[in-house]
Amino acid sequence: MTLIMRLTPICLLVYLLCFGLFVSSALGAKARHFKWEVEYMYGAPDCLEHVVMGINGQFPGPTIKARAGDTVVVHLTNKLHTEGVVIHWHGIRQLGTPWADGTASISQCAINPGETFVYRFTVDKAGTYFYHGHYGMQRSAGLYGLLIVDLEEGKKEPFQYDGEFNLLLSDWWHKGVHEQEVDLSANPMRWIGEPQSLLINGRGQYNCSLAAAHNGNGSGLPECKFRGNERCAPNILHVMPNKTYRLRVASTTALASLNLAIGVSTFINYCFRGIS
Repeated sequence: MTLIMRLTPICLLVYLLCFGLFVSSALGAKARHFKWEVEYMYGAPDCLEHVVMGINGQFPGPTIKARAGDTVVVHLTNKLHTEGVVIHWHGIRQLGTPWADGTASISQCAINPGETFVYRFTVDKAGTYFYHGHYGMQRSAGLYGLLIVDLEEGKKEPFQYDGEFNLLLSDWWHKGVHEQEVDLSANPMRWIGEPQSLLINGRGQYNCSLAAAHNGNGSGLPECKFRGNERCAPNILHVMPNKTYRLRVASTTALASLNLAIGVSTFINYCFRGIS
């Protein structure tokens, strides 16, 4: 009688789990550790200063990079003064870790001010994902970022490219998120209107030239003239001729539905030829 036949069902399950962990370790899976502090801060995503929600003083939040099979461990401290916080990992299946899904009052209790919670989960599938706040309107406040999962060590992509760029799309309102929440939950609901700006990687431009023209010379609103070093200046993707680039696109919009198109030009068509 073989060893497997002699094992009880519970012992067999333990054996298979241990074997799975061994195989995962053999393939080079790692634990990726991150320490985050979530807090409100001032920023000017579309050139107008506003309160935004950031992680470690950064908006959008830091990009997490891992490989399929890795374990992501995030120590999150809530430094907000008056509200809880949770993080949802958009697209991650959370196999065996439903408590890490980040849905307040369903998969976990909200992390209270001053408390620290540890998210621990495995990213089992390569792809482009993102994370966002899942408490109140915190995603609308800017609590989001990218989560990039590459293939396992030793595996190759089915296509070749010379570099890659990340595009994180989001909508942005000048109305505070708490006022937005009151409007949307009112009876009857008060629609908050279209966003004032659309952001790419946390940058956009409110139509300040148009606003200045409509409000006259005494409005105090500047025209949209950029030197290029402003925090809200457009993102520039530096590319080289005869090279192929991969675009990773994620939309973290709270309410808007967006379409993304690349402007037609000889250079762009040539540069991105062959990318599906």
